[in-house]
Amino acid sequence: MNFSKKLQEYYSSGYEKTRLVSDQAHSIEFLTTIHYFDEFLPEKSRVLDCCAGGGIYSYYLAEKGFKVTAADLSHDNVEIIKANKSFELLNGIHNLNVLDMAVFDDESFDVVLCMGAFYHLKSAEERLNCVSECLRVLKKGGIFVLAYINRNPCVLYQFFQQPKDIAKQAELIKTGDNNLFYAVDFDEIEQVAQKFNLTKIKNIGVDGSAYPLQKKINSLNCKQFNEFMKYHFSVCEEPSVIGNSMHGLLIAGKD
Repeated sequence: MNFSKKLQEYYSSGYEKTRLVSDQAHSIEFLTTIHYFDEFLPEKSRVLDCCAGGGIYSYYLAEKGFKVTAADLSHDNVEIIKANKSFELLNGIHNLNVLDMAVFDDESFDVVLCMGAFYHLKSAEERLNCVSECLRVLKKGGIFVLAYINRNPCVLYQFFQQPKDIAKQAELIKTGDNNLFYAVDFDEIEQVAQKFNLTKIKNIGVDGSAYPLQKKINSLNCKQFNEFMKYHFSVCEEPSVIGNSMHGLLIAGKD
């Protein structure tokens, strides 16, 4: 089975529909992301969510009055988005590869969310082509949002799960190749921003310590969790936290 088919099979489980709301630890990624959306995305913007997954961010923004077009590589994710009772709020849904978004004209959107493609593009050339295509459809002065996975937390999480397989984990820190997934090294996102002359607005460790502390976070009561989130928001822009966060988020402006 080739990589594309394996990827389609992975997302056929429907996991993306519930991943970000499955428990308190996973919700940190969602809560942090929308916290920054609320701060930096101009109201009523035309938004392309080109790796929409199950549509959780598409619908969040659409319900707040943004003009949202959703798209995803996975046929199953597209069907999940279409099945949502609020589907009519979207400006459309496309089944496409982010490397080829010819269906959209140049500078069509005020905001482009690329929140998933970097998880699976293993070649540097493809990752650069992905950013280039996203910026093609983004207006000058628009906001580009790029999600990514960090390398070191992948290694630590795998070590926690399978402590005897340290040789394989050591290889991951060299290459970022994690089966179906790709994890960036610490400098790669900064280099992407520089290469495309993006104005960095924020770089964020969106889930911080959620993965190693998952059981503890899920044991917190509502008040304790709210206090933890206050702490998380106070440190999630620190470089040391970003590098040890499983998921990162770059928010940047297109000059």
